[in-house]
Amino acid sequence: MLPSALKVLLGACAFLDLASLGTAQQYVGENITTTLPLVPGSEITYFNIKDSKSRNTTLINYVSLNSKSQRPDPKSLKRAVIVVHGLNRDPGTYMSNMLSALAQVTGRSDVNTDSVAIVAPYFANGDDKTTGYYPWDSVNSVSTSSALVWRGSQWASGATNQYPSGNSRKDTISSFAALDQLTAYYDNKTLFPNLNQIVVAGHSLGAQTVQRYCEVGTTTFGTPVVYWVGNPNSFGWMSTDRPVDYSTCSTYDDWRDGLNAYTNTYGATLVASGRDKVLANYNTKRIAYARGTLDLGDDSSTCAPGTTGVNRNERFFNFIKAFPPVKSLVTIDYVKMGHDGGGMFASDAGRARLFLDNFDGSGSKAYDYGYPRIQAGDDPYPDPSQSSDVAAVAPGTFSGMTYQGCYSDQSPSALSLKAYSRDDNTIELCTATCAGKGYKIAGLEYGSECWCGNSMSYNTRKTVDQGCTKACSGNANEICGDSYRLSVFSTGNVTIDTKPVSPTQVGSYSLLGCYSEATSGRALSAKSTSKTDMTVENCASFCAGYTYFGVEYGAECYCGNTVACSSVSSLATNCTMTCAGNSTEYCGNGGYLNMYALPSATGPSACPSSTSTSITATTTLGVSSSVTTSASTSATALACPAANGITYTTKNNKNYLIECYTDHYAGDMLTVSASTLELCIDACDANTGCVDVAPRCETHHVRIDLFFVCNQLFCNQLISFILGIHDWWHVKHHLFDSHIVQRHIFHCHLIDYLLIDYLINDFLVDDFLIAGCSSYGHLLPCI
Repeated sequence: MLPSALKVLLGACAFLDLASLGTAQQYVGENITTTLPLVPGSEITYFNIKDSKSRNTTLINYVSLNSKSQRPDPKSLKRAVIVVHGLNRDPGTYMSNMLSALAQVTGRSDVNTDSVAIVAPYFANGDDKTTGYYPWDSVNSVSTSSALVWRGSQWASGATNQYPSGNSRKDTISSFAALDQLTAYYDNKTLFPNLNQIVVAGHSLGAQTVQRYCEVGTTTFGTPVVYWVGNPNSFGWMSTDRPVDYSTCSTYDDWRDGLNAYTNTYGATLVASGRDKVLANYNTKRIAYARGTLDLGDDSSTCAPGTTGVNRNERFFNFIKAFPPVKSLVTIDYVKMGHDGGGMFASDAGRARLFLDNFDGSGSKAYDYGYPRIQAGDDPYPDPSQSSDVAAVAPGTFSGMTYQGCYSDQSPSALSLKAYSRDDNTIELCTATCAGKGYKIAGLEYGSECWCGNSMSYNTRKTVDQGCTKACSGNANEICGDSYRLSVFSTGNVTIDTKPVSPTQVGSYSLLGCYSEATSGRALSAKSTSKTDMTVENCASFCAGYTYFGVEYGAECYCGNTVACSSVSSLATNCTMTCAGNSTEYCGNGGYLNMYALPSATGPSACPSSTSTSITATTTLGVSSSVTTSASTSATALACPAANGITYTTKNNKNYLIECYTDHYAGDMLTVSASTLELCIDACDANTGCVDVAPRCETHHVRIDLFFVCNQLFCNQLISFILGIHDWWHVKHHLFDSHIVQRHIFHCHLIDYLLIDYLINDFLVDDFLIAGCSSYGHLLPCI
């Protein structure tokens, strides 16, 4: 039921503005019972939105009231601002912040709630039914009104509605179509004869919504429409290239991050016509970009945004470099502000774009805000009284090296030698150190690190200078890269290595692919060697006359006429260690071989059927379940890879998740001897604080990394530790090796289940999800 105060307010508004209702048909949506909070200076309204077959649905909105707490006179309105909320779906907060910003306009007494209408639409999702924000029948699991509801955050990408589902109205209205209809309502010159400008604004996820709406929206309006885009976490790219290596992110170009796999009905014809047409459409829009220069965070949940920059700041500058703003239509404002929507609205630049530009219909607007400018081409509407020059990042020569730019640092590391990590790091010290060691390139990362090399890794990319914004630990006036970013200095042009490959043919041998090691013994057991100058060709020569050969762990070579049956085909991504003697070739990995065979080879054969047994295990969620495994030698023995993913319960009833061929490199405690995997786990279980076991097979002179262990005591300690972190980037780079992300002991599900609500608006979450899990992590929940 509606709160009584809200009923009175709505009733009064309807009574006081009955004449307006007669012409404002948009207001005749279904009056829906909701418990959305009241916002002073506004009312909750129900706009009628037509679906694709002209059937009625209802969009819930907050709409501002005038100075008399009534609906404003349509003839008095000169400006309409439609503001899209963020991820938290809190239109009331955005209405409150926008009203506050309007109240702070100075020097223009005529710019107020009598002349400016503010609308904050509510893009509800399935979670909101539990809060009473729209009616729901929990018995039959169905929405009982015409309220528009979307799946998850798909409203931000222009997807169609989930509810209402009755009368086949499900999946008939795009969120972008709803924005079209709201805008068209205020574009009605019969109803609003003096309206001079409409602003569609969004901050954070709302800004992502508006920016994608600009890409695929083709509806034209008679009233000028400006799209205010404030601090989006990412941008939709209209080309297939990216400024950062995307080889490990297969979905990098999927919609909303690109234009691939576009499944929306809205804008489908435009997208099908090609990227050039989408870009041309985008370049017809009046866009006001608002960039908070202190907003260096990231709220990504997929790998795709990372291919355009490490955080919101770098992504913005990469975007405007790739898609230069149209000078006659676009403004770019810099505000000394973090990720604060209300603050951005109320800033000088925010008030100008949202309320003042073209207020009287003269077409006038303020110049770009924020000088000095930051990047070439970032002043589409420059202030003639200011200089548009961009200051040099690092002028001068240091130990014979000059600044080459900001470069990405991924895995493998961009430069081969980590010279040091020091609290007195400066450009002068790092370049002198690398030059003294005979290197041509010096790279400074995360303020305190110095890296050297003569060339840079194949997956390194030069990005915008704004990707490197961290001050040097030894000189706050110098820039020393950032997280996963290097400020690079060199004696000449930077050389980028050629990307490694697995040769498909070596003499008479053909590549079979990537294969796992055998569960016992070796996949190829006839003959072996290990050399510091190992190459695929060297191994082929060593194994001449054998049916098979395989290269493993960068420097090892194995030969055989048969392949152990427990060696199985694996993903090529598991064999990406470069050869010790040739960095342009792959030589397997730990526990994996790039295997080659002569034409006469029949291929690896499957193992005979093994005895099957059921091991009772307690899953990581604490639910008892039965997991069936196979063991070729014993009904109770555990062995890799068959045991991969099994949760083993010790006699002390503690749970250990077995993960084959993975070592998390926690602090080493001790070495013990154990004849079986079970006894090895039990030995760890007997030692307080032991969380990782990496059995070694010394007879073969190679460590086989098997599994990671989580126990509840460790998890509790880890949670307490994470909650106390105030500078995650610092912890990541100093507590752990910053370039071997696999060493992280933070896990996706731990964050997902226990901390997501606590950290949802902080870039900490996404660093865990991206750096700790999506690219390199192992999804090991400890709960």
